[in-house]
Amino acid sequence: MIKFYLTLILILFATASNAQDVLNLIDAKKDLGGWTFGNGPEFPGAQGALRIAKDPFRKLPVLALSGDFSEGGNYVQAQYALPDVPVDTLSFWLNAPTGAKSVGMRIIDGTEQCHQLKLKINSKGGWQLIRIPVEEFFRTIGTSDALDLTSQYEKWDGANDGRWHQPGKLLVFLCSRDLGTKAELLISDVKIHPASPKTALRKTIPLDAIVDQGELDWEFNLGQEFPGAKGGLVLQRDTPEKGVNAIRLHADFTSGGAYVGIRKSLQTLNVKSFYAIHLKMRSVSTTHFALRLVDGTGQCHQQKMFPIKADGKWHEVTIRPSSIAGGEHWGGANDGKWHDSVQLIELMLNDRSSETKQPELFLADIRADVIVEATRAAATFRDDFDDVDSLTDNWVTTGDITLSDQSLRLSRTLDLRQKETIATSKPFAVASGAWQIQYTWRSSLHSPDNSYQGSVGLQILNQADAVIETIPVGIGFGKHSQQSVSKTIRIPDGAAKARFRVELKKTYGQFIVDALSASRLKVQPIEQKIERVLLATEVIGNLFMPDDETKFHITVQTKQPLLDSEQVLRYRIRDYWGEDLLLVSDIKLVKQSRRDGLYIYSTDIILPIEQIVIGKYHELHVAIPIGSADYINDYTEYTGFARLPLATAKQHRPESIPFTIRNWDSRIPDYFHLADRLGLRTLGVWGGWTPQAPYTPECPGIDLCKSLDAKWITGTPAAEIERNGFKKYSEQSLRLGIKNFLNAYADKGLAMIAMGNEPHGTGDKVLENVRAYQAIYETVKEFDPHIHVLGTSVEPNEEYFKAGYQNYLDSYDFHIYENYTDVRCTMREYRALMEKYDAVKPIHSTELGLNSQGQTRLAVSREMIKKIVSFFAEGGKTVSWFTIQSPDPEGKARGQSSDSHCMFDCKYNLYNPRLDAITHYHLLNSIGIKKFVREKHYDSGAQSYLFKDADNQCLEVLWSDVNQDEITLPTSSGIQVKLIRIDGTIERLVSKEGKLVVTPSEDPILLLYVD
Repeated sequence: MIKFYLTLILILFATASNAQDVLNLIDAKKDLGGWTFGNGPEFPGAQGALRIAKDPFRKLPVLALSGDFSEGGNYVQAQYALPDVPVDTLSFWLNAPTGAKSVGMRIIDGTEQCHQLKLKINSKGGWQLIRIPVEEFFRTIGTSDALDLTSQYEKWDGANDGRWHQPGKLLVFLCSRDLGTKAELLISDVKIHPASPKTALRKTIPLDAIVDQGELDWEFNLGQEFPGAKGGLVLQRDTPEKGVNAIRLHADFTSGGAYVGIRKSLQTLNVKSFYAIHLKMRSVSTTHFALRLVDGTGQCHQQKMFPIKADGKWHEVTIRPSSIAGGEHWGGANDGKWHDSVQLIELMLNDRSSETKQPELFLADIRADVIVEATRAAATFRDDFDDVDSLTDNWVTTGDITLSDQSLRLSRTLDLRQKETIATSKPFAVASGAWQIQYTWRSSLHSPDNSYQGSVGLQILNQADAVIETIPVGIGFGKHSQQSVSKTIRIPDGAAKARFRVELKKTYGQFIVDALSASRLKVQPIEQKIERVLLATEVIGNLFMPDDETKFHITVQTKQPLLDSEQVLRYRIRDYWGEDLLLVSDIKLVKQSRRDGLYIYSTDIILPIEQIVIGKYHELHVAIPIGSADYINDYTEYTGFARLPLATAKQHRPESIPFTIRNWDSRIPDYFHLADRLGLRTLGVWGGWTPQAPYTPECPGIDLCKSLDAKWITGTPAAEIERNGFKKYSEQSLRLGIKNFLNAYADKGLAMIAMGNEPHGTGDKVLENVRAYQAIYETVKEFDPHIHVLGTSVEPNEEYFKAGYQNYLDSYDFHIYENYTDVRCTMREYRALMEKYDAVKPIHSTELGLNSQGQTRLAVSREMIKKIVSFFAEGGKTVSWFTIQSPDPEGKARGQSSDSHCMFDCKYNLYNPRLDAITHYHLLNSIGIKKFVREKHYDSGAQSYLFKDADNQCLEVLWSDVNQDEITLPTSSGIQVKLIRIDGTIERLVSKEGKLVVTPSEDPILLLYVD
């Protein structure tokens, strides 16, 4: 049994891998990795090169694309011919020049259509991971769900329709003049993630679901281009039967007019085609109606005389869109041919519909048979019968059943044809819904008719292993060479497991089966009913105090009313690693009053406090089942949360805590409260003054800082000089402005002044910047020599030292987004320049961070700890991790560049913590007022960093980037140790015999104890 499950696991793993084999597009064995260079010849003058480079932060080959536009040209390019596979996602690592906000690329699709994108990137430089979900991007482009990946999109050639046509043909990276007159773009680890296989499914969907719930969502058309008609739509309740509603369309042409209509736009439906539209009709006066259908090109097809019996009885009417074409038509392709799919349907009464000129028509049960695309997941069961042990391990057999030529062979002779010959697979887990069964077969059977057969069926089992249904999949009979079978089935509700049953019925001979698999089909929602799901709490950042009630307010906003079966919410609690901590039954959503055109449903969830571990990161996941029968699509949402004590940093003076913070926009009240909850005591603000006299000072947020007992650090308009020179501000406005600013605010909690922010440029630009720094610094020191001024956040750049900027600062500042080892390298480069120019001063960092887009929050949390600890180990004074939040009221930014830096998920401005917020809380409050003491590097690769305060309260931070070997830490016997893991899990340890044994890994651990 154990061997069977191990084999099954390996089969499933191999299948999942094969279904989603990732293709690497830089082949180290080929010249230039298989890429070719182009110099954009339509814009003459560009020069450049493509080469394979080495980079200390990338282990894989790196493409270096360089361009020189000093003599003209617009771009150079690196091009790769894509393999013939459908593309789901493109991913790659990119390193663009610091300051670049976008990078151009082109993707040519299967029709030779060129899609050109300007990809948004992090302007802070360094390596960043870019992921482009190609199918989703082009499916949602131009809609409210569009992905915020690009600043510009263009298209030409091929289909020229802005849609993606599989498979891709070419991938092109562009190094353009926008990156600089001389620029280099580094690209690594370029991958194609192939799209999952798709299959077409037929599905029946209602077009009057809201009507059944007592509301109209069909529009009335009075046909006003022909004045005089009267009429309207009326909701007819309990017709044609109790609990069912109908629509009454009525008209009066006695005073003129030509037609009235009832119409519905179907543009938002995600279907490939409409096979048929069905509805029930009843009338006592109407003998004809007219029909308009708008196809996928915008072409309108019209037929005016559809007959209907005017006998007062309900009649089933079927409309096939493909048969409507060929008559009257206009607009769109205007070729009289049908092009999928239906964009609009309109049923009309005209002045010939009734002899009385007052026709009336009742419509009910309007529905459509549509063809949708389903994605086939990795096979839940697959057996290729390649393993010699497959039969004994995975099947229960009766009769002559063998493995032959790597296939399952069922054999029976004439004299034994009454003997059962059956192979039954071991059960595998299933869930209700649509599934695809595939296999190949060949046969040499005695078959007077096809009831003498080899058959493949699927037995459906419940949780108690009882068979609740057997679904026929396919048969083979007679003599046939290899045939392929692919069949879509529906697994019923109540199913827990399934098993294949292959058998001979009535016949004798041989029936051979191979490549047998079962895969669940996932259908994209036909229409996105749900606009948004809001998961809110009454506490800032979803960071509950230990004694708080862990209560969540759930609000569901929908574009259409939910069916009774959809007014359900399932929820569960998970930790970061995906382990379920709490499973709960469905709860009912309660319908509220309609607001802003949306239907509102709500409920509250109170989580059992004893299930929520103090200090640990948790996630609340909710799901709402949308749809019915075979095609249920869960609409899901999640939020992070934690129970955390009040930050211990609040017990100390702000200046004693060596952490600061700055934000995308440091004027937002939520930013201050979130930072305070984590324990940050010195908060960045956006201080400044107007460029013209009287140079009015401004410093939003300092009142909030005061209320939080925090101090603040401000920037200055020197950053404007760095960006645009002395255009808005003069040297006089800098001197008089900073004086006004200090008069107004210096005694209101000022901790430090940060001069500028990431200046770029060389030569005269450096001298111009330093002139601005001098003006501000000299004025500050004249006002109060004790005010601390941080230099601008520039890399170790000797040009600035040559220009004398070190004379106009009290300490140095730098920002870095590379690997943690580069933090120390940068600081050492600074020290070398300090010593060379006799200007040794402290080093701060107002931004350490990570190019987080596309990276896991675990990767962010790991790097956060390693960078901050390395900074202090190298002698750094204060540090800020970038950053807290960036408002996202429309909920479109999750996973994008700006949002990916934020410790709090900002969707809908319902700020909830990510893993790195919890990591930051524990790291900050563990370091607190402790000072770095020593570091130790072990032969195993482990690293240890010790911090200690005056009371011998110790923090030891450990990790290992390579091995996971035990190490022994010398301590006194019986020392109580608090171990904090990266997800906030807290463990209590006691040292024994003067030592403590731990196992550092890539995930740093924090050890707190008293020495």
